[in-house]
Amino acid sequence: MGKFFRWFFATLLGTVFGVIILIGLFVGIILLSTKVPTTEYKNKNVLVLKNTVSIGEVTTPSMPAVIAGLENETKFGLYDMIAVLKQAATDDKINGVVIEDVVLDAGYTTVQELSDALLEFRTSGKFVVGHFNTLSQKSYLLASACNEISMSSEGMAEFHGISSSSVHYKDLLEKVGLKPVVIRCGKYKSYVESVTSSKMSAENREQKQAYIDAIWNSYAASLLENKQVQKNALNSLADSVLVCTPAELLKVGLIDTICYGDDFWNSVKDKMGIEHSGSVSKISFRSYMEDCLVKMEADTTGNQSIALVIAQGGIEMGTADDDAIGSDSYVKLFQRVREDSTIRSVVFRINSGGGSALASELIWREVALTANEKPVIVSMGDMAASGGYYIAAPATKIVASPSTLTGSIGVFGMSMTAEQLMGKIGVNYDKVNTHAHSDFGNISRDMDPVEVRAIEKSIDKTYATFKHRVSDGRGLPVDYVEQIAQGRVWCGIDARKNGLVDTLGGLAIALQIAADEAGLTDEDLYSVRVFPKQKSLPEMLYGRFNARSSLMETLSELPEVKHFIKDIPTKSGVYAQLPYSLIVE
Repeated sequence: MGKFFRWFFATLLGTVFGVIILIGLFVGIILLSTKVPTTEYKNKNVLVLKNTVSIGEVTTPSMPAVIAGLENETKFGLYDMIAVLKQAATDDKINGVVIEDVVLDAGYTTVQELSDALLEFRTSGKFVVGHFNTLSQKSYLLASACNEISMSSEGMAEFHGISSSSVHYKDLLEKVGLKPVVIRCGKYKSYVESVTSSKMSAENREQKQAYIDAIWNSYAASLLENKQVQKNALNSLADSVLVCTPAELLKVGLIDTICYGDDFWNSVKDKMGIEHSGSVSKISFRSYMEDCLVKMEADTTGNQSIALVIAQGGIEMGTADDDAIGSDSYVKLFQRVREDSTIRSVVFRINSGGGSALASELIWREVALTANEKPVIVSMGDMAASGGYYIAAPATKIVASPSTLTGSIGVFGMSMTAEQLMGKIGVNYDKVNTHAHSDFGNISRDMDPVEVRAIEKSIDKTYATFKHRVSDGRGLPVDYVEQIAQGRVWCGIDARKNGLVDTLGGLAIALQIAADEAGLTDEDLYSVRVFPKQKSLPEMLYGRFNARSSLMETLSELPEVKHFIKDIPTKSGVYAQLPYSLIVE
């Protein structure tokens, strides 16, 4: 009995201490997430952006070190990065920006916008310099905004052009015994090809080739403007030498200097007026951003404002989360923005390949109502296509980058039947019906022609509505919309030519247009208010700890199947959505 009580009280004491530690941990996290900017910087500093940098539309808070090992997928929000660079340009304690061995997890359009923000930062007279041991094609787009780029003598760089791949599951489904039933409107609507074909259709190949050519042309144009590198030199590197040496890059003008890291930092000291024997005060971009965001949040109390509504991910019915544009959430959000008299105009930032046609229609309605009362300027990110274009159509003006993927005005419906699979595994279904099609949707049998025609009718109606939404929003004849629709994707530069986009540019351009449309000037006291609000660290951690772990989630991290599993429609209905796997590298 004595041993029992000793064991009992030891267990109880351990549990109490465990609970106290856990409570202390979460209290500490809450205190960290509500900190005020108290950092005191030296008089001379550089902002440092280095290692892997993941950029999305919304900044996610960095994890405390004690739990960073659980999952540390933090992102920089593009708008926040642009705003921080604007703040740093006027901060007397910031001398410049250093980019060091950056590896980017972002789309080409996003990288281009950040590169433009660095060029704008340089107009303040401050420097932007970069040093790399390895340099990817995408990272170089960012580095091209530097005054000077250096590499280590034994470093390497990669220029290979642009590729877009698609994954096809038709043969796998046939072996398993699953039969897809698909109906689409638009010969370019390639979403369903992943399950209906073993390779790209001629139409899909045509549009993809045009799109990746546009990305490469935009890439080459940026490098010509920023570093005076001729497109022929880039093409030569991409065609002949996949891995380039620093000497080869120096020869064509892609980099300015070959040197070791210590020599690079001595050059930074020279720019800052510091003796080589001294040290450079470095501030990580993340920590400076966190301080700036607290200050910017406190400054959004003016009487007039521009609302920046950010929508990223697939479009779905229900509530929004980090990866989904939920119709319920965005309907309420636009109602709130519309009714707020202090909000003079709206920038609707869209980075989405679409999703549910019904959810897109519900959001479209609120955007249209808002645009009737105050200017709504759409800013397109890496993509705003299919349902993403549907919700953009009623805007006052649409701004897209030259390489933005947009358009894809088309819809499809899809379901699976498993009659062959049931036979293979020895499962039999039987039924009784009150009517001929009471078991409509039963996967154990194929659809009959009457059921297929019923789905076709619904999809045709949705496609017609989509085209009319574009026609009304863009002021284009329906017949003309049909010509540029057909589910075809366009790059931003071509979308402007055919009337789907008004202006080429990034988020900064859209914000300026929104201010102009609202009659706001630099002298006016106005702020930019971001919606939806960034999640706090406790909210983010709650989601992490409640996330389910499974074999499927592990498999879904494989690049070959990630897009298929993540984007496959999980609810019934008609979809306006990009292909399962539109991977651009």
